[in-house]
Amino acid sequence: MANQASEQVDTLESFFEETLPKMDRQFTSHDFFLKLLHGHQNEYVAALAAHQDKGTPFKDLHWALFQRLQKLEGKLIKKQQDDYPSQDIFGIASTTTLWRKV
Repeated sequence: MANQASEQVDTLESFFEETLPKMDRQFTSHDFFLKLLHGHQNEYVAALAAHQDKGTPFKDLHWALFQRLQKLEGKLIKKQQDDYPSQDIFGIASTTTLWRKV
């Protein structure tokens, strides 16, 4: 299942560069995940399903996406702040990373 999960994240990562121009100049990781989800619902659901083995598919998928998003730092985005106050995909108060487009 881990290989399938990685392949699903690869697919979603392939949409990062088309999603970034749709983001505001500053955005949070949570904002980015929602924009990605909205534009690629079928792929997002498949990735969630591939991450269900540990019982926390949203958390696990979003962590994997965050790790991939970090690879764009210095190229297309720049980290502004860790632990930035935000609401997660469920509307629960949380923290995330704040990014700025380069």
